[in-house]
Amino acid sequence: MEKQKLPYKETDEDFGLWFRDVAREKWQKYLNGDEKGIPVDEVDAMRKFLVEHGTSEEIKTKLDSFGFRMLPYEALLKEIRNKRPDLRFEEDEIT
Repeated sequence: MEKQKLPYKETDEDFGLWFRDVAREKWQKYLNGDEKGIPVDEVDAMRKFLVEHGTSEEIKTKLDSFGFRMLPYEALLKEIRNKRPDLRFEEDEIT
């Protein structure tokens, strides 16, 4: 069976560039907390992408989008701290 040609090189960096371009509008809506009209499975995929490949700026934008909703904020921050210990946020200096 012939392998399907991907629209990006099989590297995290190239995939990230491709994803941010193709899903630009939904990605920006997701980061800013406006998930209306985005299917749950796509929201889940974007969260996974954010945790695994998100930039510090993208992660900070998403964290800020939670406002005073501390449970989702803490859950995402904990997941990022576990999977991306190389990233540091202001919250890390406080705790």
